[in-house]
Amino acid sequence: MDSLYSGYFLPADVVNDLKFKTLSFKNDRGHVELQVPEMTETQLSSVMLTLKKHRHEYLSKLHTNDLITIIDQAIQKWLHPNYELRQFAEETLPIITGYDAEMIRLFLSRYLRTFRKERLQRIVEEDFSNPLVLDEFRPRRAGGLTRAYGPELITHIFSGNVPGLPLWSLVSGLLVKSATLGKVSSSEPLFPVLFSKTIAEIDPDLAKTIAITWWQGGNESIEQTAFKHSQTVVAYGGERTIQQISKKIPPHVRFVEHGHKVSFGVITKECLTGSLAWQSAERAAKDASWFDQQGCLSPHVFYVEKGGHYSPRDFARLLAQEMSNFEHKMNRANLTPDETNAILKARSDVEFKSFASDRIELLASEGGTSWTVIYREDQEQFPFSCLNRLVTVIPIDDLKELKERTLSVQRLIQTVGIACPPQKFQSLIHILGECGVNRICFLGEMPQPEAGWHHDGRFNLGDLVYWCDVESSVEALMDKFDPYRD
Repeated sequence: MDSLYSGYFLPADVVNDLKFKTLSFKNDRGHVELQVPEMTETQLSSVMLTLKKHRHEYLSKLHTNDLITIIDQAIQKWLHPNYELRQFAEETLPIITGYDAEMIRLFLSRYLRTFRKERLQRIVEEDFSNPLVLDEFRPRRAGGLTRAYGPELITHIFSGNVPGLPLWSLVSGLLVKSATLGKVSSSEPLFPVLFSKTIAEIDPDLAKTIAITWWQGGNESIEQTAFKHSQTVVAYGGERTIQQISKKIPPHVRFVEHGHKVSFGVITKECLTGSLAWQSAERAAKDASWFDQQGCLSPHVFYVEKGGHYSPRDFARLLAQEMSNFEHKMNRANLTPDETNAILKARSDVEFKSFASDRIELLASEGGTSWTVIYREDQEQFPFSCLNRLVTVIPIDDLKELKERTLSVQRLIQTVGIACPPQKFQSLIHILGECGVNRICFLGEMPQPEAGWHHDGRFNLGDLVYWCDVESSVEALMDKFDPYRD
């Protein structure tokens, strides 16, 4: 395909006055150009005032169940394989991101199901024991009344490492009845735009509270304007990006950051017996290969317990075979020269050390950098991966070692994928909980968190709202001021 498409979703009355630039994406699957606006501070201010106006007139009056129904209808459209925008996304996202087309198709189908009506209800009930507090004042058990209010407008700074992920932030903002200004990433600017168009097909008035646009990250004047007119800023990105944004957030604006995180896997010795070893390796390969390890949920290392029928070194070799199998099914994206050089350097360092010691071994794809497994018995520091399907296997004598081995990244740990029998389940999750882990899932499920999970260990919706409590004294004493009292 070779065409120019709009990479924005803005109120119609501002589009005519905008200037645009073109973002180009090209690989062996085709060429896509997205037209994105270059707004002035005045134009952005006007957009944000318009969003707030429509939020006041419409969105703030909707009940949470109404919003869930609208989002569910949008999801149903996207789950239909013949839906025009879904088909367009499946055609263009592989060109824009470089990811395997089948991987994107499978991910969208599974990911979008986490936003069905019953899942959305669970997300709301996970954060609010009585979801009606988002609609009206409700009685408190301690006495009096209480209600939760979402921000008038949330600015979302989306990341582009995994397509579709902005939907989580977008939906969270809508569920707390906040207007949305979404800043898309240059590396994946399309999905939030397409989903907003679907909202417009279902409820045009709700769509008037959403604006999805692009600006160059670090644009001082535009970001100051966006943040000044927001009540909350939600940002996704690396440590440097988060630090730069945090310096620009005014004191009156709440900042919800989702910065850099790391993940790892744990395989107990009971899972290294017979066919279970192959199954564990296959699941581990999927976790380490999905979206080329670009997500915070992707493992950098697998800690493997000694004492199983297969040794940790055997597991590393099984993993290498399964990484190769995955590559045959779903090719890795093309890399930049810097990314390729990072892998080649990591491989070279390991290969050099392996000449002098058999405690380290390199297992790697031939004729390219498609996948790399490093087996090392000595851990001097947490083995951060340079990503793009490069993962380390480290043997451990006892699961209790995990706390010490991950101490340096304790505040950064996102997800741990585990393979263990029921007999070790409780002791293992207790150890991981004390390591500061936010999410534990079974091996092979790391890239797809369940609905309502505590992202970065926090509430998704609860972090966005503020509460208004009406104390019981009001109820008790106001009768004395009732002009119709006896």
